[in-house]
Amino acid sequence: MPPRKKAAQAVSRPPLPPPTTSHPCAGLFSGVLGAADLADRPHPASFHCFLTSPYYPETTRTDAEPPKKRSRAAASAPKLAPAVEGALDAIVVQRKLLSWFDTVKEKRGMPWRKEVDPKTLSRKEKNQRGYEVWVSEIMLQQTTVAAVIPYWTNWMEKFPNVEELAEADPEDVNAAWKGLGYYSRAKRLLDGAKTVVEKHGGKLPRTAEGLLDIDGIGPYSAGSISSIAFAARSALVDGNVTRVFSRLTALHAPPAAKSTTSFVWALADVLVPPQPTEEEPSPLGDVGGLNKPGAWNQALMELGATICIPKNPKCDECPLNDECLAYAEARYVAHRPRSAASAAATPPQPDDIEDLCALCAPLPYETPAEARSHGVEVYPMAKEKTKKREEDTAVCVLEWMPSPSASAADEQQRHVLLVKRPEKGLLAGLFEFPAIDLPPSDEPVKSSARRKQLDKLVRGLVDLSAFPSLSAVDAVSSAEEEVRVVVRNGLPTVTQVYSHITRTYFAERVVLTSPMLPPLHPAPKKPTESSLVQSRVGHAVWVPASQVADANVGGAVGKIWDERNAHAKGGRIGGAQKKGASGGNAKKAKEGGKVERGQASLTGFFRKKAGESEPKRGGKAADRKQEDADGDDLVIIDPVEPAAEGPRAPRSSASKVQPKPYKRRRIASDSEDE
Repeated sequence: MPPRKKAAQAVSRPPLPPPTTSHPCAGLFSGVLGAADLADRPHPASFHCFLTSPYYPETTRTDAEPPKKRSRAAASAPKLAPAVEGALDAIVVQRKLLSWFDTVKEKRGMPWRKEVDPKTLSRKEKNQRGYEVWVSEIMLQQTTVAAVIPYWTNWMEKFPNVEELAEADPEDVNAAWKGLGYYSRAKRLLDGAKTVVEKHGGKLPRTAEGLLDIDGIGPYSAGSISSIAFAARSALVDGNVTRVFSRLTALHAPPAAKSTTSFVWALADVLVPPQPTEEEPSPLGDVGGLNKPGAWNQALMELGATICIPKNPKCDECPLNDECLAYAEARYVAHRPRSAASAAATPPQPDDIEDLCALCAPLPYETPAEARSHGVEVYPMAKEKTKKREEDTAVCVLEWMPSPSASAADEQQRHVLLVKRPEKGLLAGLFEFPAIDLPPSDEPVKSSARRKQLDKLVRGLVDLSAFPSLSAVDAVSSAEEEVRVVVRNGLPTVTQVYSHITRTYFAERVVLTSPMLPPLHPAPKKPTESSLVQSRVGHAVWVPASQVADANVGGAVGKIWDERNAHAKGGRIGGAQKKGASGGNAKKAKEGGKVERGQASLTGFFRKKAGESEPKRGGKAADRKQEDADGDDLVIIDPVEPAAEGPRAPRSSASKVQPKPYKRRRIASDSEDE
């Protein structure tokens, strides 16, 4: 049984219209939809192929596959079954969809959506148009239009063309992207711009095949840029397009299967209208404007984003509801006589249908009552949901101030240690507090163990050898020359949900005081980096505390900094007044005065104070999970042979099973094809 989709929230809907008799597949409904449970829905392969066009393949290949990165030209021919008898001409669907798009294309105010005549644009203007579309498409990946519009506008002001982007500093690029999420997209844009300048003389290729040679551009972006900017007849497929085509053709197939993606890409390819020429004017006339391929692809995406939405689609407003096979099925089932459905008189058996569809999986109905509510939302087939991995990270918010008497509110005097992450992987190139990923474990690592790891990490980043130890100076001079730990407190845990990981951050705040800012260790000549340590020696910087919030950091760092600020302002941790901050301290906290207490000498640096409580996991702070789009790399945990001593296996509900040791490796997602 395929995955079951959650029931959509009940909304008031008008009754479905009577069954259609004009659809090319209407004659097959009595046999395909005749069974009471409707789960098997046996149907011929041609059931999905009721649209035809001049680009429909003459022969069928069984080894077809969607375009691949850097090998689209070598991709196999589209995999489509022979069209059903009486198939609709694609121009019917093209005219209806493009006519609708002409009325709605300005509604969402996308500044990159422009009506231009490709024939009148110079090569430079076309190149600029391609750059604008490229930036918009990369930003729109996993991000809403409303969120992208201000970022796109700001980006185009800072990097108005591909040449200026190629010369930009990575820090400026990250700063322009800050808050948009999935930060590796910014790096892919920068790398792609350098490729365009270095290998193509600053000119974007016009074809999808040529665009695939640009770093960070995959099949979807290549089809989008080439069709919208250069009026090339190129197909594109994203989540919106897949949903539209799955419902249009009533395709209920495993979404990740190669055969499914091959079918969707093949259908997308045959339906793109060509750009008219003087020799061959378009039969569509003025419909779709001056760029037919670009308008068609934008119309498909607009339909999926605004009408053919995942839940509660607006089928009564859809320009293709007469051609939509999923809608035709729903209309037939809604008006099917109950007696006939329950009897399931003579539905054809699979052996009675020639060329039975091998793409579709059974529908997720277990009873006739469930089948009775058959609707378009059952398409596309639900994805298998995999539980996000749970991982933990220990974090040290390390601060320095020139003297113990410095006010806690004076952020200009304070400096905070930030470390730049590697250029590949999760949150590539962003800054964070010194941190170390904790080994997989069935239980959270104890605070004492976390502190030992952070002690070693911070000592590797900060050079304390220039300061005399307490044993080398007398009691009088030590007050002016020693390094002291004036604060070391745990902060509430912070949880960040990435696309594939739920990561819990165990943070603590450490405040040092000394006459001068402690120097940092330089990067080693031959770095040896642990797979669990992202805070690399030689990549740390002291930043004024007042600038941390504006630095190029991810969402989790921002949450931890908020907790630090609450702690610094009088012990308000996690939004609640800390016990003991009352009376005079409470007054100082309200006024922003100094309430940090408890000095310690350098002796015992980074050691746990007696009586300090352990931050509890699962409290209110841990419950404030946010689906932030901060990471889009892939972290793979590989099983390895058991060793004498190794890290424990990831937490699991099967506590009786002997845990296996794992090693962890990180791979970066270099393109949108991940």
